[in-house]
Amino acid sequence: MNEFELKFQVPADRVSAVEADLQRGAVECTALRARYFDTPDEALARAQLVLRVRQEGDVWVQTAKGPGRGSFDRLEHNVQLPATPGAIPDLARHAGHPVHRLLERALDGKPSGLQPVFDIDVTRLSRTLDVEGSSVEVALDRGQIRCGELSRAVTELEFELKDGSAAAVIELTRSWCGTHGLWLDPLSKSALGRRLARGESTGPAVTAKPLDQGGRHLLGAIFDAAMQQVLGNARELAAGTGHEGHVHQLRVGLRQVRTALRELQDAGAWEPPGAELDSAIRTLFTTLGEHRDRSTLIPVLLQEMAGAASPVQPWQPELPDVGAAVRDRAVQDAFLRLVALAQQLSGGSGTAPRALRKLTGGRLRSLHGRMAKKGRRFEELPQADRHQVRKRLKRLRYLAELVRPLYDLDAVDAYVRSLKKLQDALGRYQDAVAGQLLFEQQALEVPSAWFGAGWLAARQEQLAAACAKACRRAARKAKPFWT
Repeated sequence: MNEFELKFQVPADRVSAVEADLQRGAVECTALRARYFDTPDEALARAQLVLRVRQEGDVWVQTAKGPGRGSFDRLEHNVQLPATPGAIPDLARHAGHPVHRLLERALDGKPSGLQPVFDIDVTRLSRTLDVEGSSVEVALDRGQIRCGELSRAVTELEFELKDGSAAAVIELTRSWCGTHGLWLDPLSKSALGRRLARGESTGPAVTAKPLDQGGRHLLGAIFDAAMQQVLGNARELAAGTGHEGHVHQLRVGLRQVRTALRELQDAGAWEPPGAELDSAIRTLFTTLGEHRDRSTLIPVLLQEMAGAASPVQPWQPELPDVGAAVRDRAVQDAFLRLVALAQQLSGGSGTAPRALRKLTGGRLRSLHGRMAKKGRRFEELPQADRHQVRKRLKRLRYLAELVRPLYDLDAVDAYVRSLKKLQDALGRYQDAVAGQLLFEQQALEVPSAWFGAGWLAARQEQLAAACAKACRRAARKAKPFWT
């Protein structure tokens, strides 16, 4: 059996309203007390496996979970126990299910190393809804995760597909999110429990995972991988536990999504989302960019100016609220629509690799040609065209990485590496442009900041010349892999 489930955090001021909506029909209230197991070196966690024993009312159930077909789809096998369980779960209860092989492989056939790691104790208020011929369980969980003397409160709303289509789950969650301001949280209770056991308050920034296998469902894999990166980093920022690394990697993930939406929309396997989704993602991306410029770029520029006898006093502009930007209802709705798109593209007949190569080859050739043509004379271009060169280069690089499995992997990697110096040069130029604007804004209140604005303006032509040189070099070194 595979489990498809979406989990959301409930704002504190909406818990009562969510509970009231849930009780509009027949509800069930169940006490759930679960104990999770692993080895001292976290063999199961490293294999993305979960093993637990849970008391559900008067019934004991042993559950094993493992990776499924996508981010929100997992293997799951439940076994009702005849009596109170022993101290350690019996893996043989999962024999015959695919997750059993994964457990044995992770434990190297030696389950004796298992031990309790943490407990989860919640009260679940649940109701099953019929949605367009599908059955969806909606469950509000409130309680605690415990590990020794440590604990963490839980208030979550889960939507689990019991029968039917995942699309019905997503449409239902869009409605509840719009009403109650819920935000999508891809981090499971078991992952939160592991953090508690490790003494961690946040997780590392989620980086891009290179795709190395193609097939007819590559488009689905592209969007699924990009959304894993987007949601993993967005989650930490929405929860208030994120840092600059999460901001940066969320921007990278959003660039991948925007590149895929723009450059692969003619693949024929899907109908591109509309203007509302694009507007929400673009607004979030802009807010993240403002945060990066104000929190990271300004200190770097001030340090560089210090060697030029700068009279500019250190300053730190107000930062935008990236957590609120991620939790914004339009952004959350866009995330759900992108999850739906990934699910849609992962099913059905998919797109033939040959057809996708033909499409992407044309797009890569066009982007490469326009970037090289404009970039060679970067110094002569107006500011708007210079910015377009950088945007086009980013789309070229991200598209190459996204469709990597369609081509020779080594050739793609070599091509992307050949673009790095150009990307770095364009980044330094853009930082000077963005920095100049920030210092001009500061100068309206602190006149000494005009020095910084002028210093950065003076650097731009020198940096523009370096960009043109780097572009000519990239045009010689970058070997097209799509021919």
